[in-house]
Amino acid sequence: MFHTYFKSFYSINRMLVVKCPIFGFTFELRPKSRASSIMTSTGLRTIRPEDVRAFAYDPVEPLALEQARSIVNDVKARGETAVREHAVRLGDLPSTSAPLVYSRDDMKTAFDSLSIGEQKLLERTKKRIEAFAIAQRASIQSFSRAIPGGQAGQDVSPMQVAGCYAPGGRYPLPSSVLMTALTARVAGVSTVIVASPRPAVATLAAAYISNADLLLAVGGAQAVAALAYGLDGTGISACDIIVGPGNKYSSISQPGLFVFPAAHRIVRWVTAAKSLVYGKCAIDMLAGPSECLVVADASAVVHAATIAADLLAQAEHDTAAVPILVTDSTALLDAVNAAIVDQLTTLPTAGTAAVSVAKGFAVLCPS
Repeated sequence: MFHTYFKSFYSINRMLVVKCPIFGFTFELRPKSRASSIMTSTGLRTIRPEDVRAFAYDPVEPLALEQARSIVNDVKARGETAVREHAVRLGDLPSTSAPLVYSRDDMKTAFDSLSIGEQKLLERTKKRIEAFAIAQRASIQSFSRAIPGGQAGQDVSPMQVAGCYAPGGRYPLPSSVLMTALTARVAGVSTVIVASPRPAVATLAAAYISNADLLLAVGGAQAVAALAYGLDGTGISACDIIVGPGNKYSSISQPGLFVFPAAHRIVRWVTAAKSLVYGKCAIDMLAGPSECLVVADASAVVHAATIAADLLAQAEHDTAAVPILVTDSTALLDAVNAAIVDQLTTLPTAGTAAVSVAKGFAVLCPS
């Protein structure tokens, strides 16, 4: 029964991811230089309400499902050996002998290496997320009441083992670690395992203050399979639930470099893998590309720059992200598009964001 509660909080928390600036999360974790070629943007294209249906998509593509199935079945059959081989092939690990699992001591070392300011930032963010999780947990209670012939009620109890996935492709996402692992701990989950490929120092540090037990240093379908079936001899137990964001695919990159869309090689299929292990364990959802939907009328024209910033905050996640504006005001639409174009000129991640803006749209409604 706790499954529903855990899913509910994560769904709500995904909306908080859009509002990460509220938490004050401003780690310098992005590449400082812009992509060499940034496409010219004129803002969001305009479509009619009746055209929205054409933009519906299936979060699990047939090709992705086929490729993920091969990896999941291999990990299920061969365990750690298969995980290491796929991790090396896909760029998660430099060699099959590289560390696969980070301990609490490793996480603490990462946290201690951060500046005092960064440590306080993580701690402040932790308190805010934790406070929300505590309030939500308190909103759902076990109860029992008498009925003719006996008792009827509900029991709210935590999962025993939770796997928390945090992407590590284009940018490290310590926020994803905090929002999943902290939630699990507040819920009362006994064992919390984080999985993140090529974990950055901030990712390890976030796992430490979230009180995660272990961090599995791989991503993609191989990580999802490892969390679902467990890895004997590594401390990675089979999880009762796997949560966390994971797109249709992730990209391979050379160590120390961020590879932009032209060089992407589709190698990981997180969403497809989660669909395959569902039933063996619970999952939160089948996540598609990052999306941000803003609904606003003419009264929001004075806030056009803020709306543009919110849309770009999602657009910069990935070239498959979809920023969407719904409005009945041509004036607002024009103002937001002008702000998007202006902000792209100085955004360090404009190379990615501009591609996503081109895929996004604004729905101009008659009322």
